[in-house]
Amino acid sequence: MKLPVVLASAAFVTAAAASPLGDYRWKNRLIVVSVPDGAARAEMVADFQKRRAALEDRDLIVIDASPTPLGVPGAVRPEDLEAVRKSWKLGGKAVFVLIGKDGGEKSRQTEKLDLEKFFALIDTMPMRKAEMREGGG
Repeated sequence: MKLPVVLASAAFVTAAAASPLGDYRWKNRLIVVSVPDGAARAEMVADFQKRRAALEDRDLIVIDASPTPLGVPGAVRPEDLEAVRKSWKLGGKAVFVLIGKDGGEKSRQTEKLDLEKFFALIDTMPMRKAEMREGGG
């Protein structure tokens, strides 16, 4: 009876590792960003740059899965773009998905990004609290 559960778990781990974002698992938290063309794009990129220290402190990497690149360092490789957009259900409007170190979606925002809300949520997570106690942030 336990064998199917073990096989299912192994399949899940393999699928997660094979994901275009699998290399970040257990190393970084991610904000997957998909923003259509428009004036708010430049303002958002500037906000990421202004808050670089807060992002780094929380092991956060911004992953750009926008239809046209924003110009942030964590752009998705062109061959992986469609898979990332599909797996995180990114549509035509602005979407921001917070992904934990375990690879799971923790929060989602649409239209406008509020980094402070993401930071506050991260800071309540047990793994983050342990990092802060250990002096890692």
